[in-house]
Amino acid sequence: MSDLFRLIPQPREAERADLSVDALEFLKRYGLHPAPEAYLAHGYVDLCLKAWPTAGGAPLRLAARWALWTWTTDDLLDGDLRGAPLEAVGRLTRSLLCVCAESDRPAPDDHPAVHALAELVRQTRAIMPDPWWQRYREQLAAWIVAARDKLVHYVQPGRTPTLREYLMLRPADGGMLLAAMWCELADQCITPHWDDPMVQDLLDAFSTCGILTNDLAGGGKDETFNAVTARMADGGLSEAQARQDVSERLHAEERRFDWLHSAVRRGFHAGPPTEAGAAAGPPVDQVLDTHRFALLLDRFLAALTTWTGTSARYPVSGAPTPARRALRDVLISPAVRTWKAVGPRSRRTRTNAAATR
Repeated sequence: MSDLFRLIPQPREAERADLSVDALEFLKRYGLHPAPEAYLAHGYVDLCLKAWPTAGGAPLRLAARWALWTWTTDDLLDGDLRGAPLEAVGRLTRSLLCVCAESDRPAPDDHPAVHALAELVRQTRAIMPDPWWQRYREQLAAWIVAARDKLVHYVQPGRTPTLREYLMLRPADGGMLLAAMWCELADQCITPHWDDPMVQDLLDAFSTCGILTNDLAGGGKDETFNAVTARMADGGLSEAQARQDVSERLHAEERRFDWLHSAVRRGFHAGPPTEAGAAAGPPVDQVLDTHRFALLLDRFLAALTTWTGTSARYPVSGAPTPARRALRDVLISPAVRTWKAVGPRSRRTRTNAAATR
């Protein structure tokens, strides 16, 4: 497949039908949600299609399954297990980590999320190179541990974190680095420069933008672990002041992402050529290109931002509040960036005041 063909979004009707069927079958097969049709009505399939417009086939389906597994498991750890004893939480966590490390198989009575994870591991190992998988496994294990710690130390006792505690845990719990690697999987484009300091800075800005967008959209009465509540608790701010503060931080991170995205696109391109005699990777059409990886992050963040501002995942009881209307205006305004198939990245502008007025 030519690089030009990959960069031009293809018709999505067939992919939408295929991905919708696959996503529903995956959720039902493992019982990952009691009402899978209603869950998918939140727009997850369209989110994946908009985030990965040049992906298709098995890689797209597998990336979408990873996304659905992560989001449903996050809901499990963030909500369904609020009243679970520590022993049950510990067993689930150990089972997930063992399957993630490929050191054990799921027991018959393990949670459905564990069995689904085992399938995802097998499928991913079959098509992705080992160095990529080792990197993904490290990020996945870190996410599992962080999600457990959030549940045990903050969600179950209903304790609001200090800002320091929030910043120590939220990057891993937010899962945005997993999302960055779903981009690589879906589009079969792997950066060989993941550990480069500038790429790491880009990933940090990408992660922070996604997390703060989610925190501004969430914040229900029972939700204590987010940036807004942490700023209220740590700085003695009102909710309006805390939202303004977090909004300003989000806008600053978006500008940082723009700068780093531009720098990475101009400074990194294809990876080093394969050395003679090196072991061949899996039989897939993969590309080593950090330039394109940066484009994938940009597309995912744009799709996630729009989805967060519109999805029923973040319900509003009754009429939308002024803050919620303002948030949606900010997130889906015409100034939000739109993907251009070929050419320079389009810009977006947002006003700080709009996010909290």
